[in-house]
Amino acid sequence: MKESEILLTLVELQKVDHAVLDVENEKKELKDEIKRLKDSIAAKKAESAAKKLKFEEARKKRVSIEMDIKSKESEIKTKEGQSGAIKTNEAFKALQHEIDAIKNDIKKFEDSIISLMEEEENAASLVKAQEKSDREEEAVISGRIKELEEQEKTRDAAIAEQMAKRGAFVSAVDKSWYERYERIRKNKGLALAPILENADGSGACGGCKFTVRPQTVIELRKNTAIKTCENCARIWYLEAKEEPVK
Repeated sequence: MKESEILLTLVELQKVDHAVLDVENEKKELKDEIKRLKDSIAAKKAESAAKKLKFEEARKKRVSIEMDIKSKESEIKTKEGQSGAIKTNEAFKALQHEIDAIKNDIKKFEDSIISLMEEEENAASLVKAQEKSDREEEAVISGRIKELEEQEKTRDAAIAEQMAKRGAFVSAVDKSWYERYERIRKNKGLALAPILENADGSGACGGCKFTVRPQTVIELRKNTAIKTCENCARIWYLEAKEEPVK
């Protein structure tokens, strides 16, 4: 294969590599958006779980206080059962005072239950509203995720198509030049650089802006040998000029 043919093949190979990179960047953006949407669903579920926890805490407190009330009521019955055995007014008054204190405790517990029932009702209402909102929002987000995953599949197909083209170019090009191309690409990101031509016939390397003499530009136009940049080692090529429309 002539060097002119090698150069043309390398130019086409670089176009394919750029196309693959562009699609891979698009795919990464899709993956990032999918992750963001999935994270938003997880955040909503965590918020809903926090509301459910608050509801459960209020319910457990209420149940615990109800058990305390039953215990106090049982204590009152026990003390009232002891009243028949009391012989003195002082002892009877003391017992009655204890019963009244227990009843006062029960009253405080009952007041707490009313407050907890209101808290529990509000929490239950919030949980119900949150669950409804979450279901609706999750359905929309899941639909969007599905769309993005389908787009991701098309990007995979596009990458596979470009990689097949790449394989054909790699097979066709001279091995030593391909290895050189890969070394430069991995180090510089751009293995081939176009010559940016000036009006006076000189030019500049499209990779590092190194000055290119007019004679070198003429030699590149003849396309008989591959030339590389003395500064950045990139392979030079001249971009085809569009013919003016007549």
